[in-house]
Amino acid sequence: MIRVLALTQFAFLALGIVAFKIMVHADTTVPPSLESLNQWSLWLFAIPLVWVAFASLCGHLEKAPLSSAVARVIGVIVAVLCFLFLVSATFLPGI
Repeated sequence: MIRVLALTQFAFLALGIVAFKIMVHADTTVPPSLESLNQWSLWLFAIPLVWVAFASLCGHLEKAPLSSAVARVIGVIVAVLCFLFLVSATFLPGI
């Protein structure tokens, strides 16, 4: 389950970042906030990596900070946020 959620997060982020970069580079006037997000967008891939490490730790330790079920719920929430980033970068390029 951890691998599936991690791959889903990576896929949504990769598609969202590609769509975002296409939208930013296609427009000649880019607001400063979007320009700074364009420069830091590859760091968004650290979010699924941190979640995978956290979920693996919760699954392997007996006295983990959270149970593995809670780690899965957090993973689903992160995947939904990645999907929303994809949708906003694709369908709402001006925002």
